Amino acid sequence: MDIVKEKNIKVSIKTFGCQMNEYDTELASGLLMKQGYQMTSDETEADVAILNTCSVREHAETRVFGRLSRLCFEKSKFGRNVVVGVMGCMSENYKGELFERYPQLDFIVGTRNVKDVPRIVKQVISDKKRVMLLEEEGLGIEFSEFTQRKHAYHAWVPIMTGCDKVCTFCIVPKTRGAEISKPSKDVIEEVTRLRDRGYKSITLLGQNVNSYGKEFADGVGFPQLLERLAQIDGIEMVSFTTSHPSDAIPELFEVIRDNPAITRRFHLPLQSGSDPILKKMKRHHNMDQYLEKVEQLRSTVPGVDITTDIIVGFPGETEEDYQATKEALQKIEFDGAYIYKYSARPGTPAAENFEDDVALSDKKRRNSELLDIQDWISQKKNQNRIGSTHKVLVERKNSRGEGEVVGRTWIDKKIVFPGTEAVGDICEVKIQKLVNDTFFGVKV
Repeated sequence: MDIVKEKNIKVSIKTFGCQMNEYDTELASGLLMKQGYQMTSDETEADVAILNTCSVREHAETRVFGRLSRLCFEKSKFGRNVVVGVMGCMSENYKGELFERYPQLDFIVGTRNVKDVPRIVKQVISDKKRVMLLEEEGLGIEFSEFTQRKHAYHAWVPIMTGCDKVCTFCIVPKTRGAEISKPSKDVIEEVTRLRDRGYKSITLLGQNVNSYGKEFADGVGFPQLLERLAQIDGIEMVSFTTSHPSDAIPELFEVIRDNPAITRRFHLPLQSGSDPILKKMKRHHNMDQYLEKVEQLRSTVPGVDITTDIIVGFPGETEEDYQATKEALQKIEFDGAYIYKYSARPGTPAAENFEDDVALSDKKRRNSELLDIQDWISQKKNQNRIGSTHKVLVERKNSRGEGEVVGRTWIDKKIVFPGTEAVGDICEVKIQKLVNDTFFGVKV
């Protein structure tokens, strides 16, 4: 196959990891299409196969390594004429080591160079040489009218990147760098442009989104930015992820309370219920401080849905430490929790300084127990919502039920109900029943 013109070249991008990676894929896809490349979801027919990678969880990296091995094997064993590239966090974490491990890998692009993907693809094809582009500094957030968004009504809007907290288990400071924010003027202009194109729902993105704007002197921090965006006429729903407890302040809670467009789901990672483990993790808070935040949030924003992250089996976690986490889960009663077994991430302070000394059997047991507890709490809370009425934004028609649509509430719950509404319409829906994690209701 002779690859000559961009318009004849098919490109696939497989995305792993967080919503920031999803946005980066949307941006790269749009910029590639602008240059005439054809995007395909079928990796087997792609002339250029790109993996947009994540280093936060071991499972995500394992999946990338498996897929990368298969692509490179197809090139070396069967002579498949495909350009293979890696972008995202694993590019920053492993750098040139990826070239050493995979001789058939053609290019590596860092998290601050998404806008350069079309140029790198063209360079590799024309020069037939490997390329690695990793910027040491820079924002790494680009807004573009060419961004190929997956949804017609909802858009990811990154407002900052990186993190200054340096939690010992986390790879983000290494892969995304220090905290840096997009100027508020640029963010407001982007959301206004999205509104003008018919988007009604936005999600603000950042590794520590509520630390936004700390480097600016204009006084626009995250509460101020959030309020201004929520007041843009035509933007019906504003959500954000993710938050750090030390930056979750009463002023932010008050802005959420006073602006109906802002969703009532607040993700507040706990990680552990043990003060010694929290200190070892460098989480900048203890359990009493965290509980105070939860109380402030719930008292300020009635009906708020609080979700969290928890890690079990962190180095040195004793059974007593684990029991403290278990008790915290039972006491706080989160609406949802992402619960993980600790795995050492190469390059993190924890991996370099602490022995991974908790037995895998203990990690699995603790993980399973907490998942069961959280499942019971979530089911109980969801059952208590039957009979209540919620504002819902319609997402799509229901493929499993004729004459039904699927929407999402302001506490991020999926609900199915009879209707002919268009995507992006707003309805009031009364919940009638719960099946697994999906609500069913009727318009009121």
